[in-house]
Amino acid sequence: MKGIAAALPVLAATFLSGCGQPIGKADLKTDPKLRAEILAACANGTHTDAQECSNAKDVENADKLERSLGHK
Repeated sequence: MKGIAAALPVLAATFLSGCGQPIGKADLKTDPKLRAEILAACANGTHTDAQECSNAKDVENADKLERSLGHK
């Protein structure tokens, strides 16, 4: 059981990395915690995937705009 628990974070990271594919906007929209983590890493220079930084920022800006206009 401990082996499975230890393997879960590695499997999750592998799944999220998607064989070199950047995390897409749809995933970032549905997972605000992941988006916040990526934005923080981008801001401090530790995130190396510029496309993911751009995707996270785009989704964050769209979310802020939607909240400022109110939900329809």
